[in-house]
Amino acid sequence: MTKLDINVVIGGPQGGGIDTSANLMSRAFAFSGFDIFSTREFHSNIKGRHSYVHIRARNEKVQGLKYPPDILVALDPDTIFEHFEDIGKGTKIIYDSSFENSDLSQARMIMRDTAARIKATLDGKKLTNNVKGMLTYMESNGGLLLPIPFEQIVRNAVDDGVPNRYYNTLGAAITLSIIGIDAESTKEAIKHIFGNKEKVISPNLKVIDEAYKYASENKLCGKTLEMAASKTRFLLTGNDGAAIGKLMGGLRFQTYYPITPASDESSILEEHEAITWLKGEAETLGSGGVAVVQTEDEISAVVMAAGAAMTGARSATATSGPGFSLMAEGISFAGMDEIPLVITLYQRGGPSTGLPTRNGQSDLLFALNTGHGEFPRIVISSGDVNECIYDSVKALNYAQKYQLPVIHLIDKNLANTTEVVDGIDVKREKIYIREQPGDNGIYKRFALDSKNGVSKMGTFGNQTFWLTGDEHDELGHVTEDTVMREAQMDKRFRKVEVAAAEIPIEERAVVYGDKNAKITLVTWGSQKGPALEAIEELSKEGIKCRLLYLRMFMPFPSEFVAEVLKASSTNIIIESNMLAQAAQIIRMNTGIDMDHKILKYNGRHVTVDELVEAVKEVLKNKEKKLVLKNGA
Repeated sequence: MTKLDINVVIGGPQGGGIDTSANLMSRAFAFSGFDIFSTREFHSNIKGRHSYVHIRARNEKVQGLKYPPDILVALDPDTIFEHFEDIGKGTKIIYDSSFENSDLSQARMIMRDTAARIKATLDGKKLTNNVKGMLTYMESNGGLLLPIPFEQIVRNAVDDGVPNRYYNTLGAAITLSIIGIDAESTKEAIKHIFGNKEKVISPNLKVIDEAYKYASENKLCGKTLEMAASKTRFLLTGNDGAAIGKLMGGLRFQTYYPITPASDESSILEEHEAITWLKGEAETLGSGGVAVVQTEDEISAVVMAAGAAMTGARSATATSGPGFSLMAEGISFAGMDEIPLVITLYQRGGPSTGLPTRNGQSDLLFALNTGHGEFPRIVISSGDVNECIYDSVKALNYAQKYQLPVIHLIDKNLANTTEVVDGIDVKREKIYIREQPGDNGIYKRFALDSKNGVSKMGTFGNQTFWLTGDEHDELGHVTEDTVMREAQMDKRFRKVEVAAAEIPIEERAVVYGDKNAKITLVTWGSQKGPALEAIEELSKEGIKCRLLYLRMFMPFPSEFVAEVLKASSTNIIIESNMLAQAAQIIRMNTGIDMDHKILKYNGRHVTVDELVEAVKEVLKNKEKKLVLKNGA
């Protein structure tokens, strides 16, 4: 198979079909047998501002992105301005030739501070403040200009009064032809995207044909890449993975209030509320589909999900930082009443509304401490789409087994990352079914005789028990008795100790790479992939590293983490927050300070190339803290 490792950035206006372009390219690569990894970046407005997708395709497993891109596809003039800092030697810049006279002052959707930075750059080089001036700047940095007559090509293909509605298909098809993806794979991808919508598919197929024809006539086509043997694979985002995992885990009730980037997960579940259970599942879990409820706010979402859990339903809610803030009291209630509830927390840039569509990992400490008072919880984190699937099953199982809130952390970068998943093993994680009280009637819901702190849990309508936000006795009646208070607190927290003993260490922390390496990178969440690839790149330069990847923060794998870090001469933590929150948790649980911190908090994803350079700089200059700044 032909060797391929290519990065493409395709940008245009929000609402301008960027997702279709990205899906077309991703699926064409996948149909050709290549592995792909892509991340979507977009402004927090409905329509107009700059949006782009960064795609990397490779023969081997790809786990992170690289800059500079090999190809930049500009579907509007703003894209050329917005990515002026991203161009490197050899970057092909595909753009509509009619853009060249577009002035910076006309680019009203570019943020004012960004526009001022662009103007200062052009003025400093004595270049005109238009696309032509910026293209000259890009060319001086090694960019290769490929002006394309977009409108002419579309009009040659279809008779449509609005030719720009096909610019996204055209830009993707031109790019794929240059890379060497055959036209049939590209056509197969467009059919897959639009399903049975023949009126949409037909003109797009004509545009693809015309794009490949233009590329061939103008000697732009790359050598057709050899396709790999076909096999069943899935192109999934982190949102997709979490939704699939919840269905696999027997989810029956989900609540949400719309918020970025959490809403996509619930929307996916809404599309699949009527599901067909595998043999034996309906008998175990009861027949029926999944009920998804959009509530009036996040307070309602969390308490409604808690109420559903008390009926015996496997229940969850999904939100992001601002919504999670509103859920704090409801989560505390679930902690007091030992309610098995999953909260999927999609992290984004804060505080307040912050960066609602950008990446962040600044809710970690909040997840560990949200809610008033002290109560046990399990906090887990996923780092790739595959983990999103199986961690969602585990989260539901943990909630049922230990009867407590489980907070599942997924950062925005991962939520909007698309990866190739080779297969989904629906039998890999067995559904945990909790023990029911033997008899109906009154029973001790919060019985103190349980060695592991987990009491038998009945359900509304079958047993009689009491629930209250106050401290309570074994039946659930309100009490302020000192002895009972201490006994119930001890009972609840025994669950964390038991969970720490029962949950395998590989579900809590993993070491990748050379086990004997004396340089240890530490990370969590979506930095996992870039860190793993960075280790490979560094190894080629003679720098031997390993990765300590954190998966569970409560109960924290203190002994394992301490053992790994003490065996290392240099420990470097990588996080997408300003305060190195995971480093604080490590210090709190092990007493070990990180030697160095590589942090990124500008809302953009961490890339392989910047991580490699950052590690080398830290090692060379002994930097205590290094802040990554890349990203458009």
